Amino acid sequence: MGDDIGTVPWAPAVTSSSGTPVPRQLPPVPAHFTSRTAELEALDSAAAGQEGDAVDQLPAVTVVVGPGGVGKTALAVTWAVRNAGRFPSGQLYTDLRGFSPETAVPPEEALGAFLRALGVPPERVPIELAEQAALFRTTTAGMRLLLVVDNAISAAQVRPLIPASSGCVVVVTSRLRLDGLHAEGARFVDMAPLPQEHAVELLTRSVGKSRVADELSDVTKLASLCGRLPIALRVAGARLASRPKWPVARMVAELRDERLRLTRLSPVGEASLTATFDSSYAALPPHAARLYRLVSEHPGPAVEVGAAAAAARVSDDEAADGLQVLADASLLEEIGVSGYRFHDLVRLHARALPDDDRFEVVPRIAEWYLHRMTRANMVVIPMRWRISTVRARYGDSPPLFDTGVDALRWLDERLPDVIRLLDETFALGQDELAWQLCEALWELFLYRKHYQLWLRTHEVGIAAAHRCADAVAEARLRCQLARAYLDLGRFEDAETECLKAAELARGAGSRHNESVALDQLGMAAQGRGDFERAVEYFGESLVIEGELGIDRGVAQRHRRIGEALLQAGRTTDAARHLRLAQEMFKEAGDVKAEALVAMPLARIEARAGEITAAKRELERAAAVLDQSGSAVYQSDVLVAFAEVAELEGDLAAARGHLTEALDLCRPIGGLRLDQARTRLAALDARSDRPQRPEPTAGE
Repeated sequence: MGDDIGTVPWAPAVTSSSGTPVPRQLPPVPAHFTSRTAELEALDSAAAGQEGDAVDQLPAVTVVVGPGGVGKTALAVTWAVRNAGRFPSGQLYTDLRGFSPETAVPPEEALGAFLRALGVPPERVPIELAEQAALFRTTTAGMRLLLVVDNAISAAQVRPLIPASSGCVVVVTSRLRLDGLHAEGARFVDMAPLPQEHAVELLTRSVGKSRVADELSDVTKLASLCGRLPIALRVAGARLASRPKWPVARMVAELRDERLRLTRLSPVGEASLTATFDSSYAALPPHAARLYRLVSEHPGPAVEVGAAAAAARVSDDEAADGLQVLADASLLEEIGVSGYRFHDLVRLHARALPDDDRFEVVPRIAEWYLHRMTRANMVVIPMRWRISTVRARYGDSPPLFDTGVDALRWLDERLPDVIRLLDETFALGQDELAWQLCEALWELFLYRKHYQLWLRTHEVGIAAAHRCADAVAEARLRCQLARAYLDLGRFEDAETECLKAAELARGAGSRHNESVALDQLGMAAQGRGDFERAVEYFGESLVIEGELGIDRGVAQRHRRIGEALLQAGRTTDAARHLRLAQEMFKEAGDVKAEALVAMPLARIEARAGEITAAKRELERAAAVLDQSGSAVYQSDVLVAFAEVAELEGDLAAARGHLTEALDLCRPIGGLRLDQARTRLAALDARSDRPQRPEPTAGE
C-alpha cells in the first residue's frame, strides 16, 4: 500500500436521495500526522479552481511525488478526509500497488472497481480498458467527486482513472515523477523528508514528551538516522514507547551499527528504511520473527490469524500472539479484530530475509482458504454436490458461520485474496489446489454474481484441471462457467461449455457431471425458447439422478421440467411436475428449494383465478428467501408478486413490486435485470393505454 497506511477494504456505499450510490472509500487519517502545512496548502490551491461550474475546465489532478516512506499517502488521505464534504458525489480510493512486491494493479482492475462503487452492475463493466474509461467518463459527468489514486507507477496506469467532470479532484501519489500527466493539467507536489524539527516533534509525540525531555540531543540524532521519514520515525518511536526503560541513546547506537543495515531501498541514496526494519526485526522473539518472514508471502494486502497460522504451521493462538508482537513493533498494522496488514516496504524487507520454508507458504495459505471457503459454502448450500473431497472432513463439524448471509459476507470480503491465490497456485503448478479454489467460488458467484471475475477465474480453474488431467474436475468447472453464461443470456457459449463437459464426464464415467451438463443444456434451450428440447434434456438428467439415487436432484429436474412446461403453456402438466418437486423437497427438508418451487405454482394458481392461494404461496416463499442473502432470489419473488398483482388488476402494486425488484437487480445485472425492466415498461404502457369505453345498448 502507501507510505503510512494500508489498503482500505471494499467499503459499502451509502445512497443519495436520488438512489445513486455515494462511495465513501477513504481510509482513516493516520495517527501522529505531523506538519506538512506547505504541502496541504499546495493541495488546497490545486483544488481551489474546481469551485466553479466551467464546463471547459479539466478536473484538478495533483501528483504527490516523493521517496517511499516519506508520507505521501498520509498527506493525500489527511487532505482528502478534511475536504471530503466538498465532494457530495463521494470519495473513491484505490491502491495501484506500483511499488509493492505484488504485481501492479492494471488500470482496468481499478477502473472496474470504481464503476461498481458508482452503481454500475458488475456484468455491465466492459472488458476492454478504452470502453471502461468511456463509461467512467459518462458515469461521472457532472459529479463532484474526489479520487485518491495511491502508489501509481506510470502515467498510463493513472490516465484512464481521471474523470471528465470539471467538479472532480484527483490526488495521485507516486515515487516517480509522472511527467506524462502534465498533458492532463496535473500539478506536482514534491515531498521531502520532514524538516528536522518536525521529525523530532513526531518522535516526541510518539514516545511521550516527558519521557524524552532529558534526551533531546539523542532524539535529534535518532530523527536523522531515520532519514526523517515518517514511517521509519514511527517504527523507532513504537519500539521506544514499548520499552520504557530504554534510553533513546540505545536506539541511536543500534541504528549507527551498519552491520544491521541491508541494501538501501531508496534509489536516490537517502537513509535506508531497511535499517529501521532490521533493527526492529532483530529485537523480535524467534516465533514472531519466523511469522514475520513467512506471513510476508501472503498474496493479499491483509492476513487473518488463521491464514498466518497456516503459513507458519502453528496454532491460531501462537499466530495471534506473534502477529500482535509484530503489530506492537509497527511491523504490521492491526486492521480489525483478527486482521493485520503489512506496509509494502516492510513486506519487501520481510521477503528478503532467508527462510527455506517460505517456498511452501502459498500452498499452505491456499489450502487454509479452501477449507474455510468449503465450510462457508456448507452453510450457504448444505446439500450441494462437490468434486473436492474437503467437504467430507467437516461432515460432523458444527457450522463455521451462523447464517448463510454471514458466510456469503466473508466469502465476498475475501474474494480478492482468493483470486490472487488462485493465480499464484496456478503459476506454481499447484493445479489440484487451483481448481479446488475455483470450484469453491460457486456459492459466492451463484448468489452475488460478479460476472467478470466469474468468467476470469474459471478460465484459470479449467486450465488447471486440464493440466493435471482431471476430467471430472474440468467437467464440473465447465458447468460452473456455463451457468455464468446462462445468467448473462449467452446461451450458445453455455451450450459449448456444457457439451464439452458432458463429453468429458462420459469419458471419465462421471454420471453426476453428465447429469449437471444435461440439466444446463436444458436451461440453455429454455432460454432460447425451445421448450420441447429443454424438457428432453431435463428428462435425460432426471433419469441419471434417479439411477444415482439422488432424490434432491430428481426433485430439481421435476422443477425444471415444470417451469419449462409452464412457459410452453402446458399448465396442467407443469403443475403435476411442480407439485411432485415440492413434495420431494419438503420430505428432504430443503426449505429453500421448496420456496423456489412455490413461485411457479403461485403463477399457476393466479392464472386460474386463485389469487389468495397464490399470495399465500409467495408469502411463504418470501419468508424463506429473504433470509438467503441472495438478491437474486428476493427479486424473483418480487417479480412473481408483481405478476399476481397484475392478474388481480392492482397495477399500482405490480409496479411497486417490479420497482423494488429492479433496485435489487441493478447491482447484479444479467437477464433478470433486463426482464424486470421489460416487464415494468410493458406495465407502464398498459397503464398509459386509454381504456375502451363500455358498449352502449344496441351495440
